[in-house]
Amino acid sequence: MNLKPTLLGSVLKLERVPLEVDADLEYVPIGIRSFGKGIFHRVPTKGEELSKLRYFHLKPGRLIVSNIMAWEGAIAVSGNGEAGCVASSRFLSYAPTGDVDLSYLNYFFQSEAGRSLIRGTSTGTVLRNQTLSIKDFEALEVPLPSLDEQRRIAARLDYYFSRLDRMQNLREHSHKLVIAIKESLVGDSLLGSTVRCTVGDVMKLQRRQVNVRDLAIYREIGVRSFGRGIFHKPPISGQALNGKRVFWVEPDDLIFSNVFAWEGAVGVASQAEKGMIGSHRFMTYKVDPEMADLRYLYSYFTSSVGLEIIRRSSPGSAGRNKILGIKSFSQQAIVLPRLAIQKKVARVLDGVRGAASRSSIADEHVSALKTSLLNTAFNGTL
Repeated sequence: MNLKPTLLGSVLKLERVPLEVDADLEYVPIGIRSFGKGIFHRVPTKGEELSKLRYFHLKPGRLIVSNIMAWEGAIAVSGNGEAGCVASSRFLSYAPTGDVDLSYLNYFFQSEAGRSLIRGTSTGTVLRNQTLSIKDFEALEVPLPSLDEQRRIAARLDYYFSRLDRMQNLREHSHKLVIAIKESLVGDSLLGSTVRCTVGDVMKLQRRQVNVRDLAIYREIGVRSFGRGIFHKPPISGQALNGKRVFWVEPDDLIFSNVFAWEGAVGVASQAEKGMIGSHRFMTYKVDPEMADLRYLYSYFTSSVGLEIIRRSSPGSAGRNKILGIKSFSQQAIVLPRLAIQKKVARVLDGVRGAASRSSIADEHVSALKTSLLNTAFNGTL
């Protein structure tokens, strides 16, 4: 692929059409998500309620750049859906003036090579202070192939990205179906014969402190909110843990994040987590198998019934201040169905989750595939 180093300022022109704000009219401001996730529309807002920033008209077919988050991929191309929207002075709107395809350029700035160039034009050291320099941005030299080649590559990436996005949408739809089925089954299971007890009767907190060695390598777990389970963090040395208290995780632990349990950050450790560690933020419980089924309890505590119990034990009003109180949680009264019913519900839900998992692809895998596609495209091999 024949690439020509091209000054951005020679193929793009900053376009700013000031908005004369009418206090009584409603406007739809836009925002841009980081990591190439596109433009979104904020709620319609009356002119008198807009922020004190200056606002500008937005046109379709423009490269829109966030001047504070461009370094993180907050760049997008406006479409027909943005006609009539407005953008604050935090967003730079560029019209094409030369042989450049805006979709190609947007994809380039989401690649590792493009992101590196953007970071070089964003001054500051704190995240939201890394403001894009317009002058330096327009002085960037971008390697551009012919216009036809730009369009070909952009079209290929559109094709692949649209299918990856569809996979993510299907995964989200599957997750919502699993939640609906779980709510129904857990709710129905509590209508029959039930056992009244406390959380502490059913499961006990187990803390297995790790004697951290500086030269040893450890793998930490994390727990996603909304019942999305456990994930693995990159390997880390004992020295890099920097004195953090950590504990061993064992298979069949029921794990609660003490800061996000209230929004469903609960998971079940499997053999895949054997030998891993969790910080003091993760509470590891062993379930009494004579009283409860581990998989049923996981579904129970990520359903609306169980989350209400967790929330009663998580005082505070802000996300990271809603800490799960261990003593309060253990004393909470709960109602469970007979063990045989628990096991039946757990088997059905395991099957539902398994089917949903086999028909979807994890978000991190989609992200990795997108990164690989972008790097392939701008290495000249797509």
